[in-house]
Amino acid sequence: MNYSSETLNRFSDDLAARLPAPGGGAAAALVGSLAAALNSMVCNFTAGNERFRSVEEDIKSLLKTSEELRVELLGLLQADVDGYSAYSAGVKEIKISTLTDSEKEARREELTKQAAATPLKVMKASAKVLEVCRPLYAKGNAMLLSDVEVAAVFALAALKAAFVNVRINLAYSKDETYKKSVRTESETLLREAQLIEKEVSAYCCLKY
Repeated sequence: MNYSSETLNRFSDDLAARLPAPGGGAAAALVGSLAAALNSMVCNFTAGNERFRSVEEDIKSLLKTSEELRVELLGLLQADVDGYSAYSAGVKEIKISTLTDSEKEARREELTKQAAATPLKVMKASAKVLEVCRPLYAKGNAMLLSDVEVAAVFALAALKAAFVNVRINLAYSKDETYKKSVRTESETLLREAQLIEKEVSAYCCLKY
């Protein structure tokens, strides 16, 4: 199923159904994309407005970045669905293959790392969405300040949800060096994201 050409209602129906995919990883990517879309909306209501002429170029740059992230995260939604299907097929192939035990173990490790790659990308993209929120809350149209805060909340939620999926996949890896590296990277992304979301929220609370 290619969700890029399906309705949101179809995605929601499939997410609720007894289907192996989409699941939490795809949902995380969708939430991240919605966060980016909110940032883009704020940019679009700011750019071209005479009151914000002094930050026009900054806003246009933020809009470009935001739109790239929105598209990227929608793509990662589909990548997560496809990745789960590939993982399941790969596990089944291992069971009926004539590979040696060591070869089977190496193939399982490869599949595990591939499965962890997409949610890690969702984390990184969601972190970048939050990086757009940071200058946007101060430079964007103040009438849409609450939308920037919602974008930050969504982006952090997407990042945390993706972190859950990274953590689950790491549990199946036996490569300790790899696990330590990815765990350190993902935990750093999460800590920094929490700080930015807190910063955006604190600013918004002062304004309304």
